[in-house]
Amino acid sequence: MKALFDRMLRMFAAAALLALPLASGCEDDGGGGGGDVGDNNPELVACIGDSLTQGYKCEGAPYPSRIAAKTGKTVLNFGVAGATSAYGASIISSVVARKPGYVCILFGSNDAIMSRGPEHAAANIRAIIQVCKDHSCVPIVGTPPKMIGGHASFDPAAAAIAAAIKAVAKEMGVACVDFYSAFGDGVEFLNPDDGLHLSDAGGEKIASGFASKL
Repeated sequence: MKALFDRMLRMFAAAALLALPLASGCEDDGGGGGGDVGDNNPELVACIGDSLTQGYKCEGAPYPSRIAAKTGKTVLNFGVAGATSAYGASIISSVVARKPGYVCILFGSNDAIMSRGPEHAAANIRAIIQVCKDHSCVPIVGTPPKMIGGHASFDPAAAAIAAAIKAVAKEMGVACVDFYSAFGDGVEFLNPDDGLHLSDAGGEKIASGFASKL
């Protein structure tokens, strides 16, 4: 009887561990994305990022459209293929001028590909978060997903950038979703043609992660 109980306990612990990455986001994040949005529109969400946000080479609808379907909120897609975190820092003032209640931030993949170090990405994400806070927009940060296949050589850089972004989120007390960890080995969630862009399941994973913080 004790052996059966111990086996059931181990199974429960394993199931809980598998569910952790998406349910909790970054392990040391600032909690949910709720907060005072000032005079901004709580029903308006802005998504900024690269091709993963834009939807380039992604299967199915871009994840911002999926967030809209899940939450009923209006979602603006500011994704641009090839964009780095520096681009995000350069446009964030014009984004918050639209007065969204929430800003979903997903950069880092192109920083890794272009050999921009984690310190570079962290500084830009920190700047983006600060502008959001200064304008009472609630920032929700995502880490770049894993890279496989034709982009596998850039995965160590993506991992380092993801860790740096998680640290910034913790430092600044904002919500974070750790997509790098949530994607596991990446096979289910990435386009097999290049190992970088999102499969239909990947788009759903990111949409669900961000939506859980709204």
